[in-house]
Amino acid sequence: MARAAQEAGYQVTLIGRAPTGAPGAPGAPGPTPGGGPRLAVRRVPVAGILGTHRARRPRPCLRWPLAYRSAEAYDHRTALRAAGRSLLTTRAAELALVHRPLPLLAAARTGYALAWFGHGLRAVWVRARAAQHRAAVHRRRHPGTRLDDLTASLTRLLMGRRAWRRLDPGLLDEEIAYGPVLDAVRPHLIHALGHRALGVAIRAALRAEATGHRVEVVWDAPPRTPGENRRATIAAETHERRFAREADGVVTVGDRLAAELRDRHGLSTVPAVARNTPPLAERPDGPGTAPAPGVRARCHLGPDVPLLVHTGPVTADRGPATVVEALPKLYDLHAAFVVPDPSAADVGALRARAAQLGVHARLHVLPYVPVEEIPSFLASADIGVLPVHQLPHHQPVLASRYFEYAHARLPVVVSDVRAMAAATLELGNGEVFRAGDTADFVRAVGAVLTNPRRYRKAYERVDILRQWSWQTESAPLLDLYARLLGPRT
Repeated sequence: MARAAQEAGYQVTLIGRAPTGAPGAPGAPGPTPGGGPRLAVRRVPVAGILGTHRARRPRPCLRWPLAYRSAEAYDHRTALRAAGRSLLTTRAAELALVHRPLPLLAAARTGYALAWFGHGLRAVWVRARAAQHRAAVHRRRHPGTRLDDLTASLTRLLMGRRAWRRLDPGLLDEEIAYGPVLDAVRPHLIHALGHRALGVAIRAALRAEATGHRVEVVWDAPPRTPGENRRATIAAETHERRFAREADGVVTVGDRLAAELRDRHGLSTVPAVARNTPPLAERPDGPGTAPAPGVRARCHLGPDVPLLVHTGPVTADRGPATVVEALPKLYDLHAAFVVPDPSAADVGALRARAAQLGVHARLHVLPYVPVEEIPSFLASADIGVLPVHQLPHHQPVLASRYFEYAHARLPVVVSDVRAMAAATLELGNGEVFRAGDTADFVRAVGAVLTNPRRYRKAYERVDILRQWSWQTESAPLLDLYARLLGPRT
């Protein structure tokens, strides 16, 4: 989106969260990816003081009455206990090495024994309080009990659209971090990605307007994903409802989702739709293209070895387990998972399951490649898979990976979630299987491998790739900018 706006003649500043522990002053400009005089990047550290306050200072309760009242007290007491143990160990060495008359040695050893006894009593007490503190902190970070759910519901009932302040104060940490940067940049338009950025953008626009500077706000609304718990879900819902109608324009990633947003928030117009699609490029394996090492070469596989590819994180709701469970039944088939972090815990669990099934040699984990290389990188595979589960946020839109597979001219095997199943059956570029059904997944993969040319030809029969290209999809977004800002000088 930033590149598209830059090419359309806008001065663009990207503002985002700095990596944890990154050096530099808040809002300091970072390196500009891709270069260009009209594109700047600012990485902003977010301290997270308000968001972590509940976990760092758990309140007294009947379940954990001995828990330390703050993280500082917990750290101090556990460190003090460790230091005392070290000093007593050193004292034991001293008594063994230093010569003393027998009466003095007896007194010293008696005092040493009493000191160890006192240390043991204190250690038991500290361990008990520390264990209760850790349990209380875990409860604060993962409030999933019925009492927590009831408290969150009552907070929404009593505070209405302001409940997010109580339920997710981390949103105010982002206001503290990003607000001054937006005030300094003084933009004419803020493109707020997600509901968390929306509140920051609306407040910055109000402050700017009070000084006579008009700021338009575009809310980029992705599909709503379920929160980790009811507290997080209610916080997101109330925050979104508080600011959604104040945005000057709304953009999202699917027609059905746009209609849902209009009905949910009573928007005056249907949001614009700009799907996250790759730019249209030459055929990855076409004449005149330089051969680049693709996913097959990275897996060290020959051209005759069947290979399916799965891109993106391997969280449970994306269905990677279905792929691994199917490998013993698909014999020579190899599976490549292209993931953002090969060392992630979910990836490790997937490797462990593959080892249990005896198919670890046919499971390959690869890191991400640059965005512009994705279609050519994937093109050497035989199938692109999207085995996502039947969850509400998977139903209304086509996943970005679906478009990436299409631009790589890959046949697809997708689960029977609404949008992807309908697109696949209409285009004929792959097979649909029942979500979570390993046997049906094996059937679908076998059907594609039997006649892959049939499915690849689907991309040649219609001009679907031009329709699913960023050149086409970015046009409504730029039109929205133009309507809000007027003619550019």
